[in-house]
Amino acid sequence: MINEPEDLLKIAAASAEEAGKKLLKLFQSSKKLSIKRKYDYPGSIVTNADIESERIILGNIKRSRIKSTVNSEETGIINCGSRDIVWALDPLDGTLNYAKRIPYFAVSIGVLLKGEPVAGAIYNPVLDEMYTGCQRRGSHLNGKLIHVSNTRSLRNSTLIFEWWDKEPSVPNPLRLEERLYDYTRRLRSPGSVALNLCSVASGRFDGVVTVFQKSPIYETAAGCLILEEAKGRVTNSSGNSWRKFTRSILAGGPKVHEQLLSLVRRL
Repeated sequence: MINEPEDLLKIAAASAEEAGKKLLKLFQSSKKLSIKRKYDYPGSIVTNADIESERIILGNIKRSRIKSTVNSEETGIINCGSRDIVWALDPLDGTLNYAKRIPYFAVSIGVLLKGEPVAGAIYNPVLDEMYTGCQRRGSHLNGKLIHVSNTRSLRNSTLIFEWWDKEPSVPNPLRLEERLYDYTRRLRSPGSVALNLCSVASGRFDGVVTVFQKSPIYETAAGCLILEEAKGRVTNSSGNSWRKFTRSILAGGPKVHEQLLSLVRRL
């Protein structure tokens, strides 16, 4: 019976890579994308590429014959025989980038075992980069161990800031953005939650703030685990566990995270 985190991670990584390569093929095609509006937040869209990627991943999960549940951004909850294993998947994270032909998007698959995130795979097909993380086994980029940066001060940090909704700890996201600019002008909003978290996990950025009213499990489960296993610190905006998937995500190296949380608490 396949229920060990390492085994589940292999399925997640293989599925993310297969789906990602299909996304890249469609991205490079001259065929026009089918784009539809969604209503979860202003400007949200879904494309035929999202649906095709999801189809590939769901097919692999079903062929594995693992009794589980799927929580996907596009289809929602799918009962595959058990709630003990949950696949949290975003078949195309960064859909707006994708639709605008901006090459910054990914496939994200997190795995929860009895409610606890234990594995995650995020694949960037444009750069052929596979990020993986497994509980208590570290995180890797294309098989090599990764670690968050050692930056100790916000003033020396390069940060990612993005927001979707206001929430109790961050009632005015733009004010928080202004406060961050007071510390560093090196602030970016690349447009993919999953890749943003991986960019911090690999030390390319020093910290990330993503403001959600409720952190979407399919967008954050894999990335938060990968960042944490890369020796980073991840919490919600109240300083509580990110595993509750409530409110915003604050993450970075321990010192940067501490300062980000302090900044939010002073809003």
